Amino acid sequence: MRREHFSRMLIALAALVALPAAADTVTTTTSDDVTIYGETWFGDLDESTPLVLLFHQGNGNARGEYPEIAAWLNESGFRAIAWDLRSGGDLFESTNRTVEGLDPDVSTEYCDGYPDLEAALDYVVDRNLAETIVVWGSSYTGALVFQLAAGRPNDVSAVIAFSPASGGPMLNCRAAIWLADVLVPVSVYTPDREMELPHVLSQAEQLTFSGARVFTVDNGVHGSSMLVDERTQHDMDCARREVLASLRRMTGYGLEH
Repeated sequence: MRREHFSRMLIALAALVALPAAADTVTTTTSDDVTIYGETWFGDLDESTPLVLLFHQGNGNARGEYPEIAAWLNESGFRAIAWDLRSGGDLFESTNRTVEGLDPDVSTEYCDGYPDLEAALDYVVDRNLAETIVVWGSSYTGALVFQLAAGRPNDVSAVIAFSPASGGPMLNCRAAIWLADVLVPVSVYTPDREMELPHVLSQAEQLTFSGARVFTVDNGVHGSSMLVDERTQHDMDCARREVLASLRRMTGYGLEH
């Protein structure tokens, strides 16, 4: 029994060693004076590689939702910055530093979080950190990234969205509002169980009609977590390979591999 316990400890340690730490914590300020926090995941990649801006789901945070995904992106040749947004919390057993520092008068409704996405994009553009920028959203931010791409066509190179929210709280910022103005490539991923919902299916049809590529993920869960085996309790390698193929196709980076 002790030998089995020791083996499990070695496996867990190996997993931790294989998962690199985020390089740095960064901050920037939004147009309405909110300080947002981000984690850079650059690995040993330079500024010639695409940069993915990772935005979390409701009640979430960057350090909780994205370490496995960001490390995988690094291994696949993409840099990333994962951002804590004002509409978030302690999901995935990690705290949201942006929420912790919020003035109590600041609204944390989903649609009101848009300035955080724009500030994250400005952080990259103002510092010339990348020529190719992909915006990646999860749940409510999976809708807001469409607004960002529509409003900043010269800065956003591609959109990738996981379970983009379209319910009542998203009435004034759902993806469908911005589709006509999104001119960059778009890939959308939705778990099979959500695709059975009428409003999700309707949105998928709108997205497809607009030119987006929409994928149904077997055994998936809500948001970007559909790529993490531990959260789905399934091997999601097939989904990760499809997402990587989308990233390479949309950015033109790594197609030779």
